[in-house]
Amino acid sequence: MQMDKKNQSKEDKVGADGLTKKERRALKVQGRQTDDNKAELKNIKANPRPNYPEKNELSKKDSGISIKEKTQIPDEIISGIEQKSSIESKLSDKEKRKLEWEKTLAEKKNQLNKSDSDAQGLSKAEQKAKRRELQEAQRLAKLKSDPQNSKNIPKSNEGKANPKITSESRSEIPRQVKSKVPNESKKSPNVSKTPLAKKCLHGNKVKLLNHLYIGDSKSFEFEDSVCLPNIHPAFIQLGIQYSTKTIMGSNARCISLLSALTHLIRDLRSPPEQEFCRFLESVLQNSSDYLQKCRPMAVSMINALRLFKLQLTQIDTNIPDDDKKQKLIEFVDTYIKDQVMTAGKAISMKVFDKISNGDIILTYSCSSLISQILVEAFHRKKQFKVIVVDSRPLCEGREMLRRLTQVGIECTYIFINALGYVMSTVTKVLLGAHALLTNGYVMSRTGTAQVALVAQAHNKPVLVCCETYKFSERVQTDSLVYNEIGDPDSLLKIDSSDKPSPFNSWRESKLTPLNILYDVTPPDLVTAVVTELAILPCTSVPVVLRIKPTEI
Repeated sequence: MQMDKKNQSKEDKVGADGLTKKERRALKVQGRQTDDNKAELKNIKANPRPNYPEKNELSKKDSGISIKEKTQIPDEIISGIEQKSSIESKLSDKEKRKLEWEKTLAEKKNQLNKSDSDAQGLSKAEQKAKRRELQEAQRLAKLKSDPQNSKNIPKSNEGKANPKITSESRSEIPRQVKSKVPNESKKSPNVSKTPLAKKCLHGNKVKLLNHLYIGDSKSFEFEDSVCLPNIHPAFIQLGIQYSTKTIMGSNARCISLLSALTHLIRDLRSPPEQEFCRFLESVLQNSSDYLQKCRPMAVSMINALRLFKLQLTQIDTNIPDDDKKQKLIEFVDTYIKDQVMTAGKAISMKVFDKISNGDIILTYSCSSLISQILVEAFHRKKQFKVIVVDSRPLCEGREMLRRLTQVGIECTYIFINALGYVMSTVTKVLLGAHALLTNGYVMSRTGTAQVALVAQAHNKPVLVCCETYKFSERVQTDSLVYNEIGDPDSLLKIDSSDKPSPFNSWRESKLTPLNILYDVTPPDLVTAVVTELAILPCTSVPVVLRIKPTEI
């Protein structure tokens, strides 16, 4: 092996004539040419090339020497050129690429050496300043090329090649660049590129929460959403109701989505060259993308759409379209009946056995399932009192208070800051849920975790009522991984005061109001979860998801 390496190194060495051993060997082979090649060379020698014209006669006036003799190319040079061209033709592609690569490396090395020699006379600070001036000059040239932004460039910098950039001008440049984005988005007619819910983001946005959806009361403009040819009017109306918080709650949002889906199925007509279920799936995808832009979908809505798409793949493609529509509508109606209505009644029956006469039940915010449980228990002659805990800015507890007092239930209404004063008199805590995660955490309205924490400190049982179609495979341990940010103006607005709020000009200051809509409650703070299947611990969510894989 060592001998082979030595032989290879010898062959790669370059001699005094500038050729390697391989190239010399090739020259020797070229010398032993065939008779045909020799005959061609003899013909070339017998017929020498014509002389160059007298126009190319050189005259050297500086040295005083004039050359007027006609030049001829010697035969030795001609044969050398032909030999060299034949050698290059016999070189492999790999060797040619190697020679080209070595040539480019040598050129780059020369350029680097030249730049280093130029920079040797400058210090590091001067080099940095020079690079900065070059970058700023390029940026200004780019802005000048845009006719809209060229008006905003100060005239004092027009005649200077390297203008001095101040801190104010640096802050103005990115603003001008960012101002192009909304103008370009308005021109695009595509639904996926058009921002249906345009956000008026303030400059004090926290970087930690950049990934969260922000719902701002002043950010929604729906003039573009009306002109969407690929979206059913029922979905357009539903998106507006979601974004304006007209429809609230997981159950209400899911039922309204399925009812809009029923209208879509009835009105949809597939083209003759496309199957109905495949066409419906594409239209439904566009509609769900529109709803996602208006407001992120709830877990209940995602599970319902997932199961509906699974049903689309199981329908026979050979039956008429009217029969397909009938089957799909029946499936949607059955889903609402079984997963929402019947499940709520089953949960109500299980909680009824846990309510005793004389109980004081505490609930938080407004849950359609909790109100149904309490109303049915009252109709079945259970004697109990309810404490409704509420919080700003949504104040959903007022709706819960209205529903309970309308049927005659004795209620007490407090805000969450007075929770510690009344918890000692409570016997049970009933809470609703937005979703139940795989790791046992309960995702619900902001403030639910605080209520559960105070209840555990007073040794009060906490029952979370949740249907199984709200179970999610997502894992979350805090409120910042996935959440929604509500309208910051509603958080700072004070309705009861006649005086103007001191926070009306918060956008001009460095204040950043944070109105998070949901929080997560650890399973340690929850006594049990009441479902239509049974009363289970929070850790049983993976078991339920494994038992009902086709339904959740």
